[in-house]
Amino acid sequence: MSLTVGQLVDIPSLRTRVLAGDSGSGRPVLWAHTCELPDPWNWLGTGELLLTDGYNFPVDGPSQIEYITHLAHANLSGVALAEGLHAAPLTPEAAKAADDLAFPVLETAYAVPFVTVARTVAESNSEVASGRLVRILRVYDVLRRSSQASTHQNDLLDALGRECGADLHVLDVRQGRSLLAASTPLEEEIRTSLVRALESHTGPLPAFVRVPHASGSLLGLPVDTYGRALLLAIPAAETDVDLVVLQHVATIAGLEVDRRAAAALRRRENGARFFQRLLDSAVDVNTAAERLSALGLGDRPWRILCLGTECEIEPDDLQLRLGARQIPHLIARSGDNLIVLVAASSIGADVFGLADTSEARVGLSQPVQSIGRVGDAAREARWALETARSTDQTVVLYGEESPLFMPRTVAEGEAVVHAVLGPLVDYDQETDSQLLRSLEVYFESGRSWQAGAARLGIHKQTLVYRMRRVEDLTGTRLADMDDQTRLYLALKTLRLLRTG
Repeated sequence: MSLTVGQLVDIPSLRTRVLAGDSGSGRPVLWAHTCELPDPWNWLGTGELLLTDGYNFPVDGPSQIEYITHLAHANLSGVALAEGLHAAPLTPEAAKAADDLAFPVLETAYAVPFVTVARTVAESNSEVASGRLVRILRVYDVLRRSSQASTHQNDLLDALGRECGADLHVLDVRQGRSLLAASTPLEEEIRTSLVRALESHTGPLPAFVRVPHASGSLLGLPVDTYGRALLLAIPAAETDVDLVVLQHVATIAGLEVDRRAAAALRRRENGARFFQRLLDSAVDVNTAAERLSALGLGDRPWRILCLGTECEIEPDDLQLRLGARQIPHLIARSGDNLIVLVAASSIGADVFGLADTSEARVGLSQPVQSIGRVGDAAREARWALETARSTDQTVVLYGEESPLFMPRTVAEGEAVVHAVLGPLVDYDQETDSQLLRSLEVYFESGRSWQAGAARLGIHKQTLVYRMRRVEDLTGTRLADMDDQTRLYLALKTLRLLRTG
């Protein structure tokens, strides 16, 4: 049996007395620990006695009440203040609050070191410590069995939860999204409460994040060094979760999150390389078909999505989003944008939740039946993205609309580029003269000779000479507004075709 607060007070050598909350003297004391942080309830928990010199004990009544209430809700066994040091006197209203909460507030004589109290508690709880060690060994045995099982096993959290008496969930700190599978779905109300509780924290997360809930305070523990993932523990009815055991569970959860993140990164990098070869038509059709089938993308048709930077989504976030929906996919970068290949049947009206974001811009290709048409479909998606931007729409399907003053189709775009810029393209390929690049920089620099030359790292007169060569090859005059417009739109079309 554990030592209780009342039994601890009855030990004469500890010279500790009750200031308030005597009705809570039956609370068990599993551990005693010093803490001078301003929020000790975020570092200690169930059955632990807080020992403090009083640096963190408030002076005024309302603040003392709030302090004691936080400790009580965190299920600490009590708080012991060092006599005659830094603790302000306990106010009458705070003493009443401690009585109402049945939360013991103690005072330990100045001559008694806190280490003596801690040793007494530790020695009296040797049997409890032995039982805790057994539970810790059992949770690591769960990890061992999981590591030996199939990589598709998803019951790790359930097995750990049975050992510590709680429903467990591992969530992404930024969005509250589940990172590991659990048999019991997390209630949206709890997810919302967690996100709200996390928003109130600045800087690194404490050892325990307490999430207010109707059934009691739920516990959140950071599971990685960077504070990106959190273990949420929902204690079973009338069960006190051992926080020491739970910290070991959080370590195991962190290892599993890191393992899966590393595996996901390898899959994404390998998939991106394969996808890029598909886009470049640099892979044998039969080999590509086998690889797509192995990735769960064997059923046709497919669609290509092009996501603009407006979506503010990184490849790992997109992979998590698609993985949570069990949607096979390939992801690659195209400049600043993301290109995604998925089965056409997997795209719903919300486009994986992106359509609900007003700032997002997404281009969709037409259905793709042939592996050889994947590159063309990527250009369609890129073209549709430019349409979404120019028409201020969230999602645009290729062929439904076209950007203002731009060709409607890839074929039309290729024809425009050939008619207007064909001689420049051929000349650059033959002489490596960079006339196209020089013309592009000229326009981007506001037709400033000085600024354009500086960006290209050439003399101003060299740029003048290059632009005269452009005029000769294309039969245009840069002083003519119509010719300028034709050249500018053709350049933009060429960029779309090349970056698709």
